Amino acid sequence: MILEIVSAVVALGLAIYIIFIILDKQKLERVKSETTAILSQYGEIHQEGKKIMFKTKKRDYQVLFCYVASRGELVINSRTKWEIINMGTSRILDQSVFLASNLPKIIVVYPTIQVIKRFINENEMVFVKPTDYFYDMHVIRDIELNDVLKEGIL
Repeated sequence: MILEIVSAVVALGLAIYIIFIILDKQKLERVKSETTAILSQYGEIHQEGKKIMFKTKKRDYQVLFCYVASRGELVINSRTKWEIINMGTSRILDQSVFLASNLPKIIVVYPTIQVIKRFINENEMVFVKPTDYFYDMHVIRDIELNDVLKEGIL
């Protein structure tokens, strides 16, 4: 009897975990399709393998996506060390593989509504604006992308 209850709880937990993974993948695919639809209005979009490339009159970009929970905060500590603060917990991400390409990048951060922050030295922090270009990249929240492209910043 106890073994059956434990196995049912484990099965339920596994099912919930799988549902969350599927929902996250669907959210990413939705954001990718919306982003490519917006980008295609302002330039040329093509894929090289799994990479999404965006070509404007000014330059070519690689488009990358970074998930930060809607109430989470993204703090960029350095080019490769990023911190996500969510509900009092902090997680450090090593982005060296994520940012490995030499191409300039557009990082689309979704679905967060919090302002992105960046350390410019050990004790100074600034808010990242969509117009800011640093470490060979623009970091833009998905809700700001259309406005940035309308202004012709990229």
